[in-house]
Amino acid sequence: MAPRAVEAVSERAGRGRKCVMDGDGIRIEQVGPGMRGLGRAAWAYMQDCKAADDGRTAGLGCLERFDGPEEAERGWADQAAAEARGEGLPEGWVPALQFCALDEGDAIVGMAQLRLELTDFLLLSGGHVGYSVHPRRRRRGYAKLLLAHCLDQAGQHGLDRVLITCDASNEGSRRTILACGGVLEDARSTPGGCSQRYWVDLLG
Repeated sequence: MAPRAVEAVSERAGRGRKCVMDGDGIRIEQVGPGMRGLGRAAWAYMQDCKAADDGRTAGLGCLERFDGPEEAERGWADQAAAEARGEGLPEGWVPALQFCALDEGDAIVGMAQLRLELTDFLLLSGGHVGYSVHPRRRRRGYAKLLLAHCLDQAGQHGLDRVLITCDASNEGSRRTILACGGVLEDARSTPGGCSQRYWVDLLG
């Protein structure tokens, strides 16, 4: 089984969406039509992360294809749901599940994308999973929570191995991957620098 960093699975009262919760009150939900009201918040989250990360924030998925908060409000949740079904994919994209980590006040504290297939590009740099945490909410274990949830979902969707990559200079991401069972295969040069490639065996 995939490493687990969750303590319970519950149902949000009145909203009918299953979510994963941890002991800190953080829940992870898959993005879909029920999250249309969070489009503007997702856009703001992306801007904050990109400002803190020199524009290189992972796990945003189709959110990066929208030109402003109004567009994100109208289309982000539905587009993410379509891409989970493999519909409306731009050239070179693969079916992917989008997740948000939310606190008790519905603020987005983190995002993750689980790609269900690998292209040549993703095999080199990108992998199956991308994730990020809001700059003000980092170093609290939320990245590990998101990655562990993606690994669990990967197993449920038929994957037996998951590739996770990170920049060689990103010590925080490296530690998160190792904590979730990642085993380093190699490091490869990419246009953006040096990509370390880790595999997690879901059957071990």
